Amino acid sequence: MFLAGVVAGAAAVIYSSVEAHRIIVTRLRLGLGVKTAFLADTHTHSMGPVEKKVLEVLRRERPRIILHGGDVIDEFTGPLDQIRFYLSYMEAEEKYAVLGNHDYWCGRTGELMRVLTECGFKVLRDEVVESGVGKILGVDWKDDRRYAFGRRHADIILAHDPNVALYDHNAGVILAGHTHGGVMLGPFTILTNSAYTRGLYDLGGTILYVSRGLGNMIPLRPTSPLELVILE
Repeated sequence: MFLAGVVAGAAAVIYSSVEAHRIIVTRLRLGLGVKTAFLADTHTHSMGPVEKKVLEVLRRERPRIILHGGDVIDEFTGPLDQIRFYLSYMEAEEKYAVLGNHDYWCGRTGELMRVLTECGFKVLRDEVVESGVGKILGVDWKDDRRYAFGRRHADIILAHDPNVALYDHNAGVILAGHTHGGVMLGPFTILTNSAYTRGLYDLGGTILYVSRGLGNMIPLRPTSPLELVILE
């Protein structure tokens, strides 16, 4: 029994490691009229194989707009020169980003914002901008996970935290990350950190999409391969 447990545990770790490097491109047809790439939870530490795959997908897809849903970096990220290199090769006419919990918790928020700006991203902190897909409201991370929108209209809400969908809002689409897809057992969620875990939710007039993201602090992702979302 002990040996069987060790073998099963080792198999689970290997499987989780494989999923931490496999990227699935999810395509959503939401009638935006503009090809848009949604990235979340990159947790970039350096220019590794995952980052190169992401850039290959973006070069192939050629989105007009790139949206980043936060957790660009984390506490294990080294010097930001490689982050600058990575972000600068994400080519699009418009690029927007919000900040996630680890972007704050790592204590390098100001430095990260400067790098994002240098690489052509507009960082949205509870503000609305006009874009090629209409009005985008970028929602800043809140540690208490309580959000207020003041009924500001937005065609897209870009947020790190999917729990923003629990609060009063006026948007057609909400894009979020943070959960890394949780841990699933068949159709059942057995571990999650949010009210919404992964995939598409129809909230009665608003579509919420929660991405599994493109990275993690520790490269283990049981039941949750990486995800890059293409919206059209």
